Amino acid sequence: MIDYAWQRSGGKRARSHWLYFFGVLVRYLGEVEIIFGLWLLPLLMVSLYRFGWNATFDKLKLKTEYTEALFVAVLMTISSAQPILYISQRLIGFLVRITKDSVTSWWFLILTLGPIFGSFITEASAITISALLLAEKFFCLNPKQSLAYGTIGLLFFNVSIGGTLTNYAAPPVVLVSQKWQWDSFYMLVHFGFVFACGIVLANLLYYFVFQEEFKRLEKERLSLLAETGQAESLREKIPIWIVIGNIGFLVSTVIIKDYFLLLFGILVFFLSFVDATKPYQGEIPLQKAFLVGFFLASLEVFGNLQSWWINRLLSHMSFLPLYVVSVALSSFNDNALISYLATLIVPELDEMKKRAIIGGALSAGGLTIIANAPNLVGLSLLRKFFPEGIASTKLFIMALVPTILVGILFILKEWIFK
Repeated sequence: MIDYAWQRSGGKRARSHWLYFFGVLVRYLGEVEIIFGLWLLPLLMVSLYRFGWNATFDKLKLKTEYTEALFVAVLMTISSAQPILYISQRLIGFLVRITKDSVTSWWFLILTLGPIFGSFITEASAITISALLLAEKFFCLNPKQSLAYGTIGLLFFNVSIGGTLTNYAAPPVVLVSQKWQWDSFYMLVHFGFVFACGIVLANLLYYFVFQEEFKRLEKERLSLLAETGQAESLREKIPIWIVIGNIGFLVSTVIIKDYFLLLFGILVFFLSFVDATKPYQGEIPLQKAFLVGFFLASLEVFGNLQSWWINRLLSHMSFLPLYVVSVALSSFNDNALISYLATLIVPELDEMKKRAIIGGALSAGGLTIIANAPNLVGLSLLRKFFPEGIASTKLFIMALVPTILVGILFILKEWIFK
């Protein structure tokens, strides 16, 4: 009887282990970032059958060091640690107290500074900070649905264009900056300045449209504070030397971003530093960071095979059609895909056409959930405030307004200063 009972309990444990295994497997297979890696498997099998081992690896460039992909993964890992989030949240909170502690101030500064921080700490970290602060300072007050969709539309859109003050933070820019020799000054002059102005103008436009709702939310906030008292996130202070250490790793990663082996070294030393200061680092999202890196590397493998059609589609268009087509394609593809495909037709593109493609890809990043990879991070953090799920049509409409506004600014800038 004892043996029989033990066998039955062992069988239940085995079933639970298998259920857990398949549950995790299905979850990973459902990640958007893994899609190109999945398609890579049948491509690899067919290519091996037809061309053999060496020819396949040469044709698909699988022996290449995909430095951009590793760089993005390492940068996401470092910038997602608690000290970087801590200092960013403290800065926004400090500016709110200087202006006026209100729902409007928090909303406006989060949607303005949070995405712009993405130029220095990556888009994924920027949307993490912004979404967490919006959840605590804005969405918890139950805004009406139109403003809720307007806010998440602005968040996705602003994060997509907010990482353009530098050449290393936004994946679409990382994939082209080295090939096209675009440094951070180039990005600031041709993209960052006009996009930052666009973020401010779009936020102001939505504020004026929803003024009455913001007044209602402020009354709700004051009533809630009277009942519960002031609560502040991240109460525990992080020692300054740990913050400086994390910032040092972040800066070092940017400096050595072109060296594959050194990036691995930085990652190893950073993870050791995290282990030694674990109480202050929080959870490091290694899986998410390297899923994004895997996505970018797989994207490059497939992109290398696409020049035959992308060349015909884009190489003979003028500036305005290129911009519009780039927006349209990026709205239902990850914008990093469009920017990478553009690098395959370098000889046929002048600088203005290159800027049209990248500007369109970045501007479309808020129109759908899949248009920009960090949108998935924001969705996971804010999904609870949309009990029936986020309606893609409503998101598209609310993000379309700032997309058109910034598109007009960008096109005017190009025509005036060409």
